Amino acid sequence: MTAPLLRVAALGVGAYQNSSEELLDEAERGIRRLCAEGAALILLPELFALPFYAADDPLRWGEAAEDLEGATCSWARRLAAETQTAIVFGMALADAAGARPANAVVLAAPGQTPMVVQRKIHLAPAAGEPFGETDHFAQGPAALHCFDYRGARFCPLVCYDRRYPECWRSAGRDGADMVLVLVGGPTADPPGLFEAELRTHARANALYALAACRFGNEEVTGRLQRHAGETVAFGPDGGELPADGRTVLLDIEPGRLAAARQHNPTHRTLRLNHQASERAFA
Repeated sequence: MTAPLLRVAALGVGAYQNSSEELLDEAERGIRRLCAEGAALILLPELFALPFYAADDPLRWGEAAEDLEGATCSWARRLAAETQTAIVFGMALADAAGARPANAVVLAAPGQTPMVVQRKIHLAPAAGEPFGETDHFAQGPAALHCFDYRGARFCPLVCYDRRYPECWRSAGRDGADMVLVLVGGPTADPPGLFEAELRTHARANALYALAACRFGNEEVTGRLQRHAGETVAFGPDGGELPADGRTVLLDIEPGRLAAARQHNPTHRTLRLNHQASERAFA
């Protein structure tokens, strides 16, 4: 049996109640616990230290965004150094030119300066609310970026980006071993759809899927906002991995990846492409 590539974890974070500092403290307690269990990389949710404010007036949230020298990245950099564990987290990243911030994924690895590894590509529609994500955030470039850490290759997707099969296909073609899905905010999905999405994409592209989600209810914007995600993981064969809804701890196993890719090679045998489809239906 081959040795695992890496032990990784996902940590759900609760709802915003009084301050970002409370959420940072909650996340730190969870990170230290998972480090004690051997996690070398820990995933946190989308915008994990902020309330869900996408449906609210953007003028109220102008100071929510930070740069890479701000309090959230400083916290992550310190904690990564103290625990010798990489932390992947979501934040509102301020634009140096004063434009709308990005809904970004940041990697804080031990001994390194925190770096942006992805910006949210697809911004969820307002869905009947007076404001939506496009009022608060700038769309990220139409490109996915994998990163390597201690022998494993990761591709982050921010919440709504998981809806698009092309994102998963791109991750598979770029050699990702695991897709990291950062989730926050409400959803009107039927029960089980979120898990079914992750399971299907993991199996179709023969890679691990790991999701870290917010949970609980918020009223800081004056309306009830419910974080409805489940922190879960699926193997490259589509099998669900043990989780308690709030945390997941798993080993990336090279043998499981190889077996899935041999048994189900759809990730590398697709013959269609976007241009060919357009011509066929013109």
